[in-house]
Amino acid sequence: MYDNIRKMIDDVIRENTPESVLFSGGIDSSAILYNAHIYNPNVMGITVGVEGKESSDIEYSKMVANKLGITNHRIFYVSEQKVKDMVETAVKILKSFNPEWVSSTTTLLLGTMYAKNEGLNSISSGEGADDLLGSFPFFKNWKGDYKSLDIAIKDRLTEIVVMSDVIAQSMNMRYIAPFQNEMVKKEILSIPIEERMKVEGKYNSKYPLRKAYEGILPEYCITRSQTMAFTGSGIYDTIKSIGDDISDEEFFKASKEIFIFRNKFEYALFKLYSKNYKFEQIKHGGCVHCGSDMGSNKINCKICATLQIDGKELSFDGENR
Repeated sequence: MYDNIRKMIDDVIRENTPESVLFSGGIDSSAILYNAHIYNPNVMGITVGVEGKESSDIEYSKMVANKLGITNHRIFYVSEQKVKDMVETAVKILKSFNPEWVSSTTTLLLGTMYAKNEGLNSISSGEGADDLLGSFPFFKNWKGDYKSLDIAIKDRLTEIVVMSDVIAQSMNMRYIAPFQNEMVKKEILSIPIEERMKVEGKYNSKYPLRKAYEGILPEYCITRSQTMAFTGSGIYDTIKSIGDDISDEEFFKASKEIFIFRNKFEYALFKLYSKNYKFEQIKHGGCVHCGSDMGSNKINCKICATLQIDGKELSFDGENR
């Protein structure tokens, strides 16, 4: 059963081999880089880091690349100021002010820019595995039954924006997306939700994918604890300070007049969003957090990317609010 996942990922990459892979050293991107290296020995693994900070992504990517014989591994260190300078671009591309997603988009954007500047035309990443395998905190800490969780995951899969694809298109690059491939998605979703969400020993998330590459990828990669693109790279901690210059008076006024912002970081991102897009709220039936029109989306706000079930916000840490 698990071998089929690996085979289908291999099929996607064999037919459309990328020149580069956004590489964090986690199970998702390592699986993609492993298969890409089979068909393109010079594939570039790109790891984004912040100058002066040795993040967990840098640590693990170095170890995995060395173990797999990836000779073209590049660590792209970016100054804190350059990271902050890219935030508005990330907001414009994503069309959202969600702190976690903007931080992730900034990481992916910087890595893709590096590939573009190196003269490459195609890029891949492990984006999508977290959604397919329910490894985000708001799914891992689900309070309902497995049936409702399965429905929520499948609803979200139809509503989310594939950040890597949007970023690549903005730079006229081709994005190869194994975890967005319909056959790969179908295979993974055919696994019972209980098995997809299984926790066993050191396998605390994405059990089927970890089992699929067991004995192929190094054990420290297989058993690495779940990290998000924005935390493992150190990007989130770097850009959250953009809200520090906002006064308490301005923040409380905005929370009273617009909607209740989670923190000054989110409000700072909202200001960047409002600078580029018109923000509108509806009187009834809008997002439980920002009040904007959900459109055809059932659970994922198009604007603030808040996940919501039965009128309640499900935060990134998995707690209902």
